[in-house]
This record gives sequence, C-alpha cells and structure tokens, in this order.
Amino acid sequence: MYNRIIDMSQQSSHEFRIFQKKCDLVLKEDEVRFAGLINNMGKLVAGGFKEGIIPLEDQAEQRKMFMELALRVSMRMEFDYSLGPVKYSASRREKVVMMSFPINNNVFMISTKTSIDIDKFAQKIRKIIGKI
Repeated sequence: MYNRIIDMSQQSSHEFRIFQKKCDLVLKEDEVRFAGLINNMGKLVAGGFKEGIIPLEDQAEQRKMFMELALRVSMRMEFDYSLGPVKYSASRREKVVMMSFPINNNVFMISTKTSIDIDKFAQKIRKIIGKI
C-alpha cells in the first residue's frame, strides 16, 4: 500500500498490528501523505507513505528527521508537570504540514497537504488514533 522502512525489533506483533491499523486509518484521509509511528529511538515501527506519494527526503534524511522528532518529543515531556502533556505539535512548511502526536513512549507523525486547517485536522486525527 505504501513505502516504509520498518524496525520492529522492539515491538511485539500485537503492538505492531495496533500501530499499523492506526496508520492505515489515517492514510485513508485525502490530505495525508505520510503516517507513521516512531519509537523513542527514532525508528519507524509502523506506517509509511501513501501509495503514489514520492517522499521529499531520501531514506537517510527521513531517519534523521525521525530521530530528531523522537528527541524533541522526549524533551517536551520534561515540562508536562507544569504545562500539562502535549496533545500535538504542528509545523506549517512551504510544501507540507508536519504533525506529531505523542503516544506513550512513541510519537505518531503525519505529513499532509498544506491546505488543511491544522486545529480541525488535529482533532480529527486524535479521534482516529484514539479509536484503536
């Protein structure tokens, strides 16, 4: 269905199926280009690009982005005690919108078309990933 670089070495097959279902549901949304679950070590453990989507980065750059995202999400958790937990983060870039949703020690990452309303779309994604 889509391109992916998966590292399942630290994930049980049950966890993988749950994560994969979340990715599959989100990838059905027209606006979504990529949906993946990144573990706390910056490895893609489920998901990938929607069929027909050409990634804007090569695999090495994708891995670097995943590691940076895992680190950033981990660092943000240090302020959960005073500010409350992060529900999601978003960046509107020229070519895509990048969104991340912390899930336990992992982070659910998506990239979308730039035409989305970030807040409305984030609420829609939170409902989808919360269903499973």
